[in-house]
Amino acid sequence: MASMTERARRTSRLDDGYYLDILCESDSGSWVLRLPPVLRAQQQELEQMLGKVFSGRPSSKENFALAQQLSLNWCSSKARQAGVALEDYWAQ
Repeated sequence: MASMTERARRTSRLDDGYYLDILCESDSGSWVLRLPPVLRAQQQELEQMLGKVFSGRPSSKENFALAQQLSLNWCSSKARQAGVALEDYWAQ
């Protein structure tokens, strides 16, 4: 497992908004997933999970931030299952 220093070094090479781009908000206020190509085939799984968690909940900055974190965790989990660093998914 990578140390915090190694992770920080890898993350610092990326754009500041890198991880926040996984889930963005459109001009109309709807959520838009931007997954790396290798995870797009599984996008429906993440969409369903987000739908279950946030269905019937008010739209708020806090819920959006929570959805971003949940999306990042899902992507990280998929990368770990494949034995690949999440950053490497975007590099492909």
